[in-house]
Amino acid sequence: MSEKLISKKTSHGSFDDAANAALFLAVFIGVWQAVFMFGIWPTISLPSPLMVAESFVKILWNHSLPVSIGVTLARLVAAFAISIALGTLIGLAMIKFKGFGKTLSSFSAGLLSFPSIAWVPFSILLIGFNDFGILFVVVMSSIFSIMISTYSSVRNIPPIYLDAAKNMGAKGFYLFRHVTIPAATPSLIIGIRQAWSFAWHAIIGAEILMSIVGLGHILSVGRDFLDMGQVIASMITIFAIGLLVDRLLLFKLDERVRRKWGLDHHR
Repeated sequence: MSEKLISKKTSHGSFDDAANAALFLAVFIGVWQAVFMFGIWPTISLPSPLMVAESFVKILWNHSLPVSIGVTLARLVAAFAISIALGTLIGLAMIKFKGFGKTLSSFSAGLLSFPSIAWVPFSILLIGFNDFGILFVVVMSSIFSIMISTYSSVRNIPPIYLDAAKNMGAKGFYLFRHVTIPAATPSLIIGIRQAWSFAWHAIIGAEILMSIVGLGHILSVGRDFLDMGQVIASMITIFAIGLLVDRLLLFKLDERVRRKWGLDHHR
């Protein structure tokens, strides 16, 4: 009965969220059109919503947008998988070796604030103008978030969980698999969401400067040819993909984990 009630509330909340989002978009487009009609900026600097829609159709029709989305997402998935694998392993090593963990956590916190675009010159000189150079920038921009998240999540597990499991005979890999990982998972998911945000920022920046194909590249082409319609269309695509991945994949995963662990306080 309670599950049906929760499902009903969730469905009702989703409908409200969609209605609010639609209302916000309608108001935003209306304000945009009004500013365009006032002629505050020339058309080349601020096209109308209809002109941007025509640019969308143009880059869809010549296949540059679908190809760019595919290339960018393929790079992102590869780099993000590397970040999660390496970041998790290094984070666990930081827990195992306390001195190493204490030192590296300080360095990681500093490198986490390092702007992703600042890795681009280093990557160009070290690796070159190629896909591996772009992957390097994305990995370096997101791996420290995974490392710190893994390190903090495991260290912040309440000791009573581990003590209770040990008193019942759990130890070694069994303790790690059935107590440590489940207890740390909610915080780990938050870290992955944060790392995804860093990775998404990094790949667009890297593609603007280092690639001849990708969403960042068509954004750069729009700038070079003074095509603001293409620039805005590219920005909307980048925003939409980032939002959809977060809301439909990472947010759902976060909600599912929190509900499974009894951490959903919005019931």
